[in-house]
Amino acid sequence: MYFSFNHALMRRIASQLVLRRLFSESDSGSRLVRPATGDIPRPIDPIKLVAPSTAASFIRYSAGYFEKGYDKSDIFVHPDFISDEEHALLAKCCERKLKRLANTYEMGHFDKRIHNYRECSVSAWLPQKRAVAGRVAEAMGRAIDPDPIELPDRAASGKSGGWTTVGKYDDQVRHILDRVWELFPPSFAWLPPHILDLHEDGEILPHVDNPDYSGFAVGGLSLLGSAVSTFKHVDDPSISVDVLLAPKSLYFMTNRIRYQFTHEITVDPKQRQWQGKIVPRARRISLMFRDAKAPESGWKSLAN
Repeated sequence: MYFSFNHALMRRIASQLVLRRLFSESDSGSRLVRPATGDIPRPIDPIKLVAPSTAASFIRYSAGYFEKGYDKSDIFVHPDFISDEEHALLAKCCERKLKRLANTYEMGHFDKRIHNYRECSVSAWLPQKRAVAGRVAEAMGRAIDPDPIELPDRAASGKSGGWTTVGKYDDQVRHILDRVWELFPPSFAWLPPHILDLHEDGEILPHVDNPDYSGFAVGGLSLLGSAVSTFKHVDDPSISVDVLLAPKSLYFMTNRIRYQFTHEITVDPKQRQWQGKIVPRARRISLMFRDAKAPESGWKSLAN
């Protein structure tokens, strides 16, 4: 028998996972936004993502990066992770979600790190077996509904407790996203996929994510336009990595890069150069993936 959470339990889990994000400027003249609170999480299982050989032309390391002993695998890039058809499907589905949940662009964010954007999360694209619910069930010694991908038939029969809604293309989307989650150890718990739509005039200022908000890996599938994302060491900006985020590519930042480096997408043409050419400013959508930070007292504590 599969374990299915009741609504009260799910609300309690959600309330304990919604953690405050507090940011402060490091000084009055700095564009760097540092996290003000939060303990940096540590992965339960090692993260070793292996990029294909085609990634070499999509990533650029400074000399200091290797001199200081940083690992190539901490920045993962997989060009053409999805096909043209999958790209078109994901872009269409993201557009539909944004139209319903985030219809207008926001000029500023409360933490001052992003401008001219819109965003929303899609809990219906995350199965229980990949989510916090799966880790809690395991900690309690319960089996959990495996949430098979072909859910429209099960949803019609009312036998699945795994999905809250079933859209027209959700089963196809889940097939694609499951390939992303399969890159990581099964012990990971994932937050719902997050759609970030950056206007062609939008930018993301250099910042370090607050460790209270998510865990040890963050990445995204790039849709529509291209962009250059820059990662710089918080104490020594000469230690840096530039990544070309082309449509259909998947990237992840993990391990030491996650909280020791800032990341940004700038409108500055000097930082948008790639192989001697300026990458044109264009609207882009990033379908984001973040793992959940495990409670110090263990996943089982969320069910108490």
